[in-house]
Amino acid sequence: MKKFLYLFLVIFLVSCGSQQTAEISSDTATTSAVQSDVQVTAQSIISQMDKAKYKEGEVLVKFKSGVVSTLSLKAHGAVGASVVKKLALVNVDHVRLPQGVSVKDAIISYMQDPNVEYAEPNYILKLSATVPNDLYFGQQWALRNTGQFASGTAGADMKAPEAWDITKESSSVIIAVLDTGIDYSHPDLFDNVISGWNFIDDNGNTMDDFGHGTHVAGIIGAIGNNSIGVSGLMWSVKLLPVKVCAMEGCPVDKIASGISFAISQGAKAMNASFGTSPGTPSPLTLYNAINAANSAGILVVASAGNEENNNDVAPVYPASYNLSNVIAVTATDQNDTKPTFANFGNSVHVAAPGVYILNTVPAGVTFSLCTGSPYAGYDFCSGTSMAAPHVTGLVGLLYSYYDGIHNTLFTYSQVRSTILQYVDVLPSLSGWIQTNGRVNAYKAVASIANPVNLTATATSPTQIAITWSDIAAGESGYKIERKTGSSSFTEIATVSVNVSSFNDSSLTPQTTYTYRVKAYNSISESFYSNEASATTPAEPVPTTGGGGGCSIGARQNTTTAVADFAVMLIPLLYVVVMKIRRRI
Repeated sequence: MKKFLYLFLVIFLVSCGSQQTAEISSDTATTSAVQSDVQVTAQSIISQMDKAKYKEGEVLVKFKSGVVSTLSLKAHGAVGASVVKKLALVNVDHVRLPQGVSVKDAIISYMQDPNVEYAEPNYILKLSATVPNDLYFGQQWALRNTGQFASGTAGADMKAPEAWDITKESSSVIIAVLDTGIDYSHPDLFDNVISGWNFIDDNGNTMDDFGHGTHVAGIIGAIGNNSIGVSGLMWSVKLLPVKVCAMEGCPVDKIASGISFAISQGAKAMNASFGTSPGTPSPLTLYNAINAANSAGILVVASAGNEENNNDVAPVYPASYNLSNVIAVTATDQNDTKPTFANFGNSVHVAAPGVYILNTVPAGVTFSLCTGSPYAGYDFCSGTSMAAPHVTGLVGLLYSYYDGIHNTLFTYSQVRSTILQYVDVLPSLSGWIQTNGRVNAYKAVASIANPVNLTATATSPTQIAITWSDIAAGESGYKIERKTGSSSFTEIATVSVNVSSFNDSSLTPQTTYTYRVKAYNSISESFYSNEASATTPAEPVPTTGGGGGCSIGARQNTTTAVADFAVMLIPLLYVVVMKIRRRI
C-alpha cells in the first residue's frame, strides 16, 4: 500500500509536468512555421545590396514574434544603433547606425542574433516617371536629358517626367502668351489654345505669322501624350494668345494693352519672351503695366536677354524690374552650363534650358524661324526666349496642383518662392545669377506634396500608432490633427522633416479617434492626407487562478506554476499517507 501511494504521487506530478512540456513544444513549432515563410540569411541580403540604392547609416530590423523589448534593445546596443522610429504597421525598427559602422557590418551583427528575423538596408525606390508617347519627346532634352544632344550630360534637365507623376495638366489654368500670336491650328496646340486678341491689328485673329510665339506656346503647353510631335510642360492648359509683337518688335503700348487684357481674362501668369536692349531707358508705361499685374496677383516670367550682358550694370526690361511678380530667366545648355549668349547678374533670378529646344512652329511658314529648315511643324530654337516659357510652364504646373479647383492654396508669391527655392544649384551658375540654380520641376511641384496612405492602428487601450507615406521633397515637417466623433479636428503635434509616423498616447479606452496629416514649410502648407480612424480597446480584465488538480498547472503553462502547485500539494498528500499508515 505504501509503495502504491508513493507511486501515485510520482505519476501525478510527472503527468502535470508532461502537460507543460507538450505546450512549450507546441508553441515552438508554431513560431517556426510562421518564421519559415521568410527564408533570409545575412549572405542572401548582403549579396543583393549593391544592386540597389539605399540610405547609408540606416538599417531596418524586424525581430521575431514574441521578442520582448529588452532583447531588441540589447541587439541594437550590440551594434551601437539608435531607434529612429518603429514602423508599427510591419513591426520593424528603423535604426540609425553610429559613425564608423557600415550597413553591411550592422546587418551581419543583427543576423547573428537569434531573436532577429531579418535586417536589411533602407532601400531607396526610384520614382516612376510619366513619359509621354509624343513622337519627338526623346529629343526634348530639357525635359529629360539622356545625353542625346551634342554630348550632353544625362540628368541635366528639369525632371519633368517625375513632376508629371504628381501633376501634368489643368484645363482651368489660363496662361497668357504675350508674343507674336499662336498657330491655333497646329495639331499639337489647337486643343489648348483659347480665344485671345491681336493688339497689333486690333482684331481677334491671333494667328502667328512669325513663329516665335508658337514655339514659346508649345514649350508651355503642347498637347502631351497624343502620339504626335512634342510635349509641353503642361499637357492640358488654356493658352491665351495675346499678340503684341510683330516682325519689327513689340511696341510698349501694345504690351500694356495686352497685359490689361490678360488681367481681365483671369490669367494666372504671363510669358514675356522680349525685352529692351541692355542699358536703354526703362519705359515707365511698361513698368506701370507690369506693376498693375503685380497688384492683380499675376506672375510675369521674362527672358533675361541674349547679349552676353550683365543686367545689373545694363538692365534689360521687363526682366530687370524690381517687382515681386517678376521672374527673370536666363538659359542653360544640355550640360547644365550657361551658354555664352545668356545674360546674367544678381537681378536675374533663375536659369532654365534654352539651347537646342525642339518645339512647335507655325504651319504657314515655308521656312522655320530658327534654323531656316523647310517646314516640318517643329524646329530647334535657342535663347532666353526659350528658357522663360519652361519656367512659365512650371508656374502652371504648380497652380494646377496646389491651386486648381481649390483656388485658395497658393498665392502668386508662394508660387514664385517655390520655384526660386527648389532649384538645382549648379557650380557653373555660382555667382552668375541670384539663385545659382536651374529650375527643377519635380522639386518644386513635390516640395509639400500632401501625405498619402495614412493608417491608424490601436496598439493599446491608451495608444494609437499612425503612419503615412512621405512624398514631399521640401517639407519642414508634418502637422498632425485629431478628432473624436463629430467634433472638429485640432492640431495635436508636429513632427520633423522625413518623419512618417507618430504614436498618440494617453488616450481613452474604447474610443474612436480620427486623424489627418499635412506637410508644411516656410512657404505654405499642403492639402490634407486621407483620414484614418482607429478604436482603442478596453482595458484588460485581471484574471485569477481557479479549479483544482492538474488542470491548474496546465492552464498556467509555466514551469514556475507547476512547481508552486507541487509544493502546495505535497503536505496534503503527506497527511493522507500518514493517516492510512496508522490504519494499516
